[in-house]
Amino acid sequence: MNQHGVTTFAGVAHPFMCDVTGHMSARHYMAMFDDATLAILGMIGDRESALAARTGWADVRCEIDYRQEVEPGSLITIQSRVVRLGRSSVTLGHEMIGSIDRLARAQALVVTVHFDLVARQAIPMPEDLRRRAEALVIG
Repeated sequence: MNQHGVTTFAGVAHPFMCDVTGHMSARHYMAMFDDATLAILGMIGDRESALAARTGWADVRCEIDYRQEVEPGSLITIQSRVVRLGRSSVTLGHEMIGSIDRLARAQALVVTVHFDLVARQAIPMPEDLRRRAEALVIG
């Protein structure tokens, strides 16, 4: 982990992801940030144990700030960190950067809650997940 977090996504802005204005469409930013969210949540708690316990995560808020256009063929990296921990929630910070020039392209804040898949409601985060999430806090 560096000062920006852990790498949770690396990919390319394929031409089909771009719109008529010549840059990546907003829907694909969201998909990349969602992949990054799943990756960092996987570092906090393993999927198999969660499914056995019938728990998971549910995003409740996402805010994206677009900094610089992503053009077709651009190589993209997302670095992620835990920004804040609540009783049942975790706020994740994602920074999308150019893989070559390291310039910021977009930033996202995602709030997700630990979720009971049967009762369909937020539940407190277990201590082992909280410890792993705390290890991903920067600053």
